[in-house]
Amino acid sequence: MNKTDSLRRSIHTIVSDEKHAAFKSVCINHRLTMQDFLEECINLLLDEDEDFVKLAESISKRKKEKTIKRVTNTDADSVYRAISGE
Repeated sequence: MNKTDSLRRSIHTIVSDEKHAAFKSVCINHRLTMQDFLEECINLLLDEDEDFVKLAESISKRKKEKTIKRVTNTDADSVYRAISGE
């Protein structure tokens, strides 16, 4: 590990109480922390995982077309499936 790997930054986001509870529950059911899950998502995107790149492109396109204002449950399901290898 090089020196920059040990530096950490926090990510702040706001989600509804319902979404937070549901996300936490899914993570617990899979014996993961929410941080474990999000770090793996970040790693997959940075490693240019095909599914994650397609997901990012899809979200970006729909935002440009103003068809969505925020990530939907379908996007969250896609992220979960990509990580779990389904």
